[in-house]
Amino acid sequence: MNYYPHHIGDFNSETRHCNRLERSIYRDMRDLYFELEAPLPADESKLFRRLLIISPEEQDAARQVLADFFVLTEPGWFNQRCQDDIKKYQEGLEKASAGGKARAARRQAAPASDPMQGAQAPLDLDPITSEQVARTVREQCAQDASSMREGANQNQNQNQNQNQNNPAAQPTQIEDCARGATPAELSIALRQQGMRCQPADPRLFELSRQGLTVETAISAYTEAKKTKGGEEIKLGYLVAILQRWCAEAAQLRVTGALPPARASPSGESAKDRERRETLQGLTGDDEHARQPRFIDINTVAG
Repeated sequence: MNYYPHHIGDFNSETRHCNRLERSIYRDMRDLYFELEAPLPADESKLFRRLLIISPEEQDAARQVLADFFVLTEPGWFNQRCQDDIKKYQEGLEKASAGGKARAARRQAAPASDPMQGAQAPLDLDPITSEQVARTVREQCAQDASSMREGANQNQNQNQNQNQNNPAAQPTQIEDCARGATPAELSIALRQQGMRCQPADPRLFELSRQGLTVETAISAYTEAKKTKGGEEIKLGYLVAILQRWCAEAAQLRVTGALPPARASPSGESAKDRERRETLQGLTGDDEHARQPRFIDINTVAG
């Protein structure tokens, strides 16, 4: 036996009166008992040699264990608990062997019976030659290719008609400027200038969304270097410069710098209204206070 069940609770209850050395020797004796599948040798010298029991203390402990748990019989030192476990093990082997023999006998007897018994009747099918199969495959491939060409031509015609009816809109200059650079492009450009920043920085995403270009970012970094000198430029300082630039640009009133004029409800554009108000301020003429003027020619002539 290479394996046997060891019940810890039963072992502890059985050896509660033994010391540590006696418990260890008892375990070794049980292992040898199951390995031999027979009682332990009755010859004390042979038994102690097998168990490596050498010192007088170990020999006294072994004699005490034999007296407590074993009975000396003609075959050797007998233990009832070990013998019961060995019997169960051997009976299990016999059952397994009998089952294996029965299965082998059934396999050997199987060819003697009718192998077609209980099988379904074969279907009456016409034989198909390899030439028929090849012809069918060629026809199917040709049909699929024709369908694909027709579908491709139809899609191409639809795309052409759609492009003619709805031509693609060309991006304006304002839209190109609004796109700006991607966060990765801004990060690469700033890192090349010496700034430590990552493309995943949320501030770069927001600057990209607002249309910041690489040229503007480098210009802001250049101004920051002039202000900071040899100090490290951080992204927050660069953002502050950009915000200041935006605030200054919002205050400009230069011709051409204002956003496109919007028409007023009366139909007068903002630019026309501004010109009219400027002209009224220069001439002092108010259209609301304007009254019809009559020139007396006779008075002038006199």
